[in-house]
Amino acid sequence: MRILYMLDSPSAWKSGIWYHRTHVPANGLMARGHGTKQVAIGETIPDEFMEYPNTVVMGRIYNEAFNPLDKMKAYRKQGTRVLYDMDDDFWAVDPSNPSKLVSNVFKDQYEALIKEADAIITPSKILAKKFRKLTKNKEVFILPNAIDYSQYKERPREHEELIIGYMGAASHWKDLSLVVEVLEKLHQKYDFYFVLYGMMGEPLEAAMYYYNRLLTANLQPEQNAYFQDALDFYGKLKKLKMMHIPFYPPELHPSALSRADFDIGLAPLVDTEFNRGKSDIKFCEYAAVGTPTLASNVEPYKSSGVGYLANNKFKDWYKKIEKLIVDKEFRQKLLEKQQKWVKENRDIKKVAVDWEISCQKPGGLPVLGQQK
Repeated sequence: MRILYMLDSPSAWKSGIWYHRTHVPANGLMARGHGTKQVAIGETIPDEFMEYPNTVVMGRIYNEAFNPLDKMKAYRKQGTRVLYDMDDDFWAVDPSNPSKLVSNVFKDQYEALIKEADAIITPSKILAKKFRKLTKNKEVFILPNAIDYSQYKERPREHEELIIGYMGAASHWKDLSLVVEVLEKLHQKYDFYFVLYGMMGEPLEAAMYYYNRLLTANLQPEQNAYFQDALDFYGKLKKLKMMHIPFYPPELHPSALSRADFDIGLAPLVDTEFNRGKSDIKFCEYAAVGTPTLASNVEPYKSSGVGYLANNKFKDWYKKIEKLIVDKEFRQKLLEKQQKWVKENRDIKKVAVDWEISCQKPGGLPVLGQQK
């Protein structure tokens, strides 16, 4: 097959969504002998990109000026299979999430693309249920975010002091608020570093300075809730012995996560409709570099292979983190179980088979190693 990924912008490569939903799957498909190309959508589609694909993968949202729905229809009219990929619940974005305004403005677009596509793909079982309700008699494929093990290396384990870490994007300040006071209390009893990797691509102190200025002057009122969540968390975080590592570009991220060298990886998640539609990729990445995970006892982690979950209460987070701090043998056994599950269920070499199936037209030839 020849699969064309239609990107939402020429700078899509800066996004973790591009990495997990385009770059890694495309590499997995190429390893199975398929051709893949990526092109940023424009006002017109050159003939070579109309003629090339058997299957086109579109996803998320596009600049309205580029008429993405017309392009999807043009591909379908010539008999090319078109998939639409959505990895977040745009209908339930939290008001404090920077994407809230965008998801509202583009609602007509993404709902139209969902209805027009030949099939829907998503990493989330929860989102798959929503798509099946929105569309009748349309195929919905669950394609989990996967790990390319050629990119993720075991962490070096080169430090003496225990490192408890969190890795995440800028929309997770509320989630982190579940654990910051727990960590503050534990720090009174145990010596450890808290390492925050990500949230922004600049030093944390500089970002908080900008957020405070923007909030005080009310320069971006649609993001005030986000700025306030970040500043509230930062005020509590300063009480810890901590370090911040700004995010690296997606293709450099796996090695940066390995070098962050977390002994314990946290995955707190507030139980909201939006969060329940997320993927378990944070847990998978922790496992891929050799870090055991403690996650919230909510979806998507409840139905994943984490196996060590905390109810979103102070007491339970405290007890579960303390167990990981004091019992190194328990940490190692937990890590081994988690790594085994991720290798068996989230290796791109296996998940690429599911991508292959979704890209086939119904009635196509059986796929090598197909388990469906």
